[in-house]
Amino acid sequence: MGIQTWFIFLGVAAMTLIVWDGRRRKGQRRATEVGLSTGLAAPLPAAQASLQAVASMSEPAGGTANAEVQKTVVPHVEEGSRIGMATRVLGNLTAREPVVIKGSIEGAVIAQDHHVMVTMSGRVSSHLEGREVSVDGQVAGVVKAGDKLTLLSRARVEGSLAARRLECLAGARVRGEVAALGLSAGAPLVACAQVEPGLP
Repeated sequence: MGIQTWFIFLGVAAMTLIVWDGRRRKGQRRATEVGLSTGLAAPLPAAQASLQAVASMSEPAGGTANAEVQKTVVPHVEEGSRIGMATRVLGNLTAREPVVIKGSIEGAVIAQDHHVMVTMSGRVSSHLEGREVSVDGQVAGVVKAGDKLTLLSRARVEGSLAARRLECLAGARVRGEVAALGLSAGAPLVACAQVEPGLP
């Protein structure tokens, strides 16, 4: 066999290994997604595993902190409308089901009785409204959540936020106004159990 034959043989072997590794990774990703959607234990990505390790170190005796961290890191959105990364919508979107936005929407997104999720690659400008809203991407305009608004670590929000409950993780950036929905007149926006000395 000549040197050219050996190079062809090595090239075919390398391509076979690349294809095999791609199929293996795709299978692992599917197993993780299926495990998250069904609530079964599944292999966790490295970032989630490290967050769970940190949470388990600071977990109280009741054991609820670990579940809360996992719930906060990966909000579960049941099947519904999905706007893909390569999709750009110019206009309004009204849905009667959950919405996951990975692409770009220039216009209003309204799913009043459902969950709306803007992933890290998602962008929404104008108006975003849902019963529960989770943002990990970019939003410019009005964000209104009937129940809970969650700003994940990569969220970049510019505009006004209105929700009954607001959860903001470290790393999220907000520029604008924040308002509480459903508070009676005179009710405090922030309740403190005790004031630490030295704080105004």
